Amino acid sequence: MTYTGGELNLLNGKMGISDPNKSVPVMKLIKIHQPKSKEALVQLIAYHKNKICKCGIKSTGTVEDFGHNLYNAQMEYWKENKYSLKECIQWEYDLFVVQSLKGGIIEKKALTVLEKKLEPLIVEEAMGYLDEELRIDIVIYDGHKNEIAGVQVKPNTFNKMRSEVKHFQKMANQKWGKPVYFLFYDKEENFMTLDDVVNSIKNLNLLK
Repeated sequence: MTYTGGELNLLNGKMGISDPNKSVPVMKLIKIHQPKSKEALVQLIAYHKNKICKCGIKSTGTVEDFGHNLYNAQMEYWKENKYSLKECIQWEYDLFVVQSLKGGIIEKKALTVLEKKLEPLIVEEAMGYLDEELRIDIVIYDGHKNEIAGVQVKPNTFNKMRSEVKHFQKMANQKWGKPVYFLFYDKEENFMTLDDVVNSIKNLNLLK
């Protein structure tokens, strides 16, 4: 099983198991602490449940706890346990650890690619409010350091997610008041919409 589909993906989304405010803002955790391995990220999540960290991030549980939450949600949602506790813990591990680390690596790759493609525009990783509240991964600036656009780096499976999730993303982006483009990647980590994103941003800059 993977986080990209299946019944547990539906259950996890409907019951909000992995919502950052109900679990842990894992991508923020990765950006701040930069764990070098899956084991390190598992320990980081547990540490932020049990300890107060100066980064300000608080986890509501461990990866195992989130698996328990997913397992217990089955009875409420389906009135039966279709998957074992072990399967549910593994599913949340794949989501919070394996896929989150992969996402962080791909964001850095996207940053490097866009820097080359958009030169002389300035390309930087989004931080703080832009990242956490407006769901923007990368910010594009003109030569005078004025913000002109944002980029979200997403797996192409995002297009198959619940409409509520996509709507929330859209609403968060719109609060910024500037265009935000989606850079989708496939299972092989190839950027599928790179040319469209690059051309859109270049054209946007020309219209300024």
